[in-house]
Amino acid sequence: MASSLVRLEAAVAPRLTHRRRTFPYLDHCRRAVPHFVPSSPSAQPSLSASQRVVTRGVTQSTEPPACHDESDAADSITPGFGLGSPPWPRIHADLRGGTFGQVRTVTVEEARELLSEGGAALADVRPRIEFGEFRAGAAGDGSLDVRNVPYFVPHRSASKRWQGYFLCTKDGLKERDWRFTRSFEETFPDKSAPIVVGCKTGGDVSQDPITVDPVTNRRVVPDGSSQYTDKSRSNSLMAVYELQQAGYTNLYHLQGGVTKWCTDGEAHIGNPSTFYFHPTILPGVLFQLIMVEGIVVRSNLAYVKQFHPENFEQINSNNALYGAINDFVANSPINWMFDYY
Repeated sequence: MASSLVRLEAAVAPRLTHRRRTFPYLDHCRRAVPHFVPSSPSAQPSLSASQRVVTRGVTQSTEPPACHDESDAADSITPGFGLGSPPWPRIHADLRGGTFGQVRTVTVEEARELLSEGGAALADVRPRIEFGEFRAGAAGDGSLDVRNVPYFVPHRSASKRWQGYFLCTKDGLKERDWRFTRSFEETFPDKSAPIVVGCKTGGDVSQDPITVDPVTNRRVVPDGSSQYTDKSRSNSLMAVYELQQAGYTNLYHLQGGVTKWCTDGEAHIGNPSTFYFHPTILPGVLFQLIMVEGIVVRSNLAYVKQFHPENFEQINSNNALYGAINDFVANSPINWMFDYY
């Protein structure tokens, strides 16, 4: 029995070695991204019941683990979004009730006065690409202090980012910056200085949030919001919620966000109404073109197979690319579109 195991191990080892050489990029990802490297059970941080999911008897974390010492969770910050965050209606109630401090909302005109005369700075919490496309302030004009501290950053998981690429999402799918308040403190170290916090749309803390009726289990959408947009919610309000916990005492919230700043004619760079190309959407464009071509090929071959079966095999065998595209779509989730044939 022992000799059989030795022979089996000797036979399998070269295949495993060859497999590692075949995918060097995976090894690079494991070295470059620490949270992809498996560690011993004793090195794993303990998770609460709400942070664990059980799949087929195996306990797994719901998101890539981060170093607790570097995360703002070590500072007892309750996040406004993502794992560990309360439901938005509860966060909204804390903001409106001043649990951690009063939320002072300012209009674009009031914000301009604070920035130009009151010595305030504008903290733009939009993603980095969006900030590069349009922002407050004029080129070469240093009179406005505008700094970018993104609340959402590209996802740490490469597979999640690529899901976004295939959906034509610039910079891929994103997640809340797991050390947002610390990143903010690196950019704005003075916690008593006046800071105007703005995102793309601003949100309105005076607006009632979307809730769920506990009896009917249906969403209750207040006036001003819709099934798709909660007017009471925004990245800047979630950022203010966390920054107040971090000890910032002189925050202002920009009503209407940077978009309204630009559309109201204040000094700005770029145009919020213009589409700006970014190379990270190319995989999505290519994927969608392939899928459209695949739908055409699949529909044609499905029709031929149903009504002209004598020609189907000839077409499928003589055109390898045609057949490959047909097989690809036939095994994809959209194949249900062709079930009527």
